[in-house]
Amino acid sequence: MPTILLAQEDPDAAAQLNALLQDFFPTAQLQLLTDFASVAETLASGTRTSLLLSEIFWGDTDQSGPLLLLAETSPETPIGIVSRFDLTQILPPAYPIPCLKADDHLPLAMAELMEDFSGRSFGPYSLLSPAGPHPLGRLYWAKHQQLERQVQLLVPPTGSPTFSKKICAYARLNHASVYSIYESIPSDDRIFVALEPVLHPTLLHIQNQNTPLTLLSGARLATTLASVLSEMESSSIPSRLLGPYDYTLSPNGTPRLRNPVAYPGLPASSHFENSNQLASLLEPLLPPSPPTSSLLKILRNPGASALDLLIQTRNFERQLADVQEVHVRDEEIEAAKKMVQARILRRWTIAVGSLAAVAFLTIASWTIYDRLFLDLPGTLDHEEILVPAGRVAVPGSDMDVQDFYLDRHEVTIGQYEKFLEALPNIENWRTLLPPTTSGAQSKVEDLEPPDWKDILNRARKGDKYNGQIRITRDTPVFFVDYSSAYAYAKWKNRRLPTKNEWLRAASGNDRRPYPWGTNSNAPGINLATGKKDSELKTYDHMLIAESNPADIGPFKHFDLGGNLSEWVASPNPFAPVLIGGNFRDIFPVSNAKSTRVGESTTGAPFIGFRTARSP
Repeated sequence: MPTILLAQEDPDAAAQLNALLQDFFPTAQLQLLTDFASVAETLASGTRTSLLLSEIFWGDTDQSGPLLLLAETSPETPIGIVSRFDLTQILPPAYPIPCLKADDHLPLAMAELMEDFSGRSFGPYSLLSPAGPHPLGRLYWAKHQQLERQVQLLVPPTGSPTFSKKICAYARLNHASVYSIYESIPSDDRIFVALEPVLHPTLLHIQNQNTPLTLLSGARLATTLASVLSEMESSSIPSRLLGPYDYTLSPNGTPRLRNPVAYPGLPASSHFENSNQLASLLEPLLPPSPPTSSLLKILRNPGASALDLLIQTRNFERQLADVQEVHVRDEEIEAAKKMVQARILRRWTIAVGSLAAVAFLTIASWTIYDRLFLDLPGTLDHEEILVPAGRVAVPGSDMDVQDFYLDRHEVTIGQYEKFLEALPNIENWRTLLPPTTSGAQSKVEDLEPPDWKDILNRARKGDKYNGQIRITRDTPVFFVDYSSAYAYAKWKNRRLPTKNEWLRAASGNDRRPYPWGTNSNAPGINLATGKKDSELKTYDHMLIAESNPADIGPFKHFDLGGNLSEWVASPNPFAPVLIGGNFRDIFPVSNAKSTRVGESTTGAPFIGFRTARSP
């Protein structure tokens, strides 16, 4: 018989939740806790509890931090948040305790939280006991059966469609100051992920204990943040906003970070926002002094990039190093100098020779690997989102649009590659083409975009296209003509969306003027804002699909406002219609003016497409 703790301060919310749970779990023992102190006391008492459903705000105080510490100290008790408040703008990004809704889906979510994998084995790992919450699932202490290595195993929610994408986003970052991802273990319909355990206290622990922080530790935290963000900037990896739970300090003051990648669905944050956030976290923990003020000033004015911040924090940290003066005789100083110089000269000779050999072997090995073996797979697969039925404004009237499914992102190079590979094995593949154009494309190669071999070769290796922007298999395919886009959609048992369907997906129920909202300045949208007309003919800036977090439509479709324009279903394939903004548009493209006729049927580097289907 499960024991469920209801930690709710508001009597009405508690009564409503109690009645709902009694309907779903008539045999459960429900214990009501009406103040936050009793939550901690009950968990500390050792009472066997199947689940804790807690509010976040108690007496108008945000208890998200203390609740996270309780989840960490009592990992055997799964915790879910059930709140009468809208927490979407309150909880920090990647907050590891899940929010549950008091509706008909609550029993399934509760059952999933109460699921216990302790004692089971997955691949080479044996699960020992729960280790606490995680933004992507639940953690367990686990042991590698052959290596005798203790790790934490991340168990994802059942049937999560986005878990693999989020883990792939995490795995893109490899930095010594970020806790590692060891490996993934597929099992049935889930993928379990082995993680490096986080054993050291966090800034949240330090805040909770009112423990002062040394200035050197604060400087090291700032340098570590700058180093990680600089690596992410150079690799075009978006970061999320880090909180006190994301910074850890070992007993000797070595800092490390929980993975700071902004995975799909999580808002990205700039180095300026993260630097200012760290300043706010450190200010109450550091002793007031002029050096402390200098460090906080650096964090609040980090410069134009994370690299600028890294240079400043490293210089500041060097200035904190202890310098001791030792008085010895001049003869001893001179002798010591000569001995040190001899050592340095010998070491430099060895080091330069070794580095030259290593550099030669590294360059040769990388050249061979890059030219012959490197083949980066795509991480994005086909994913669609339902657009509900509604009305859309067209010139002169409103039109009804039936519900339909539309691709979450534009068709990628990797997806189109699979289409071209499949075509030779399809009998009568020409029937995939629009009827009026089927004679114009007589062989499979005719469906390849111009420069296809070069595009695919660069996407496989993550190289720059036209020397401007790195492309991968996850970059939307470009240069595809209308007939080939039509054929791809038909091959997928789908179709190109109509103009009205595309506009419905871009304007939503609130009839927003732009796919991203109402801001005509279009911040964060991949357009050519600020470019000169003379630059645009050779300007290529196609970004990886779903890498523009600002360009999300009302139904969560990516890149409707910028990146690439898209083909839509056209009655005349010889005068095809494209829609939406692209990286060569110097002004934001509103939904009302988003429709254009293609200058030719051969495609262009700024045109892609996505597919649709009726339910």
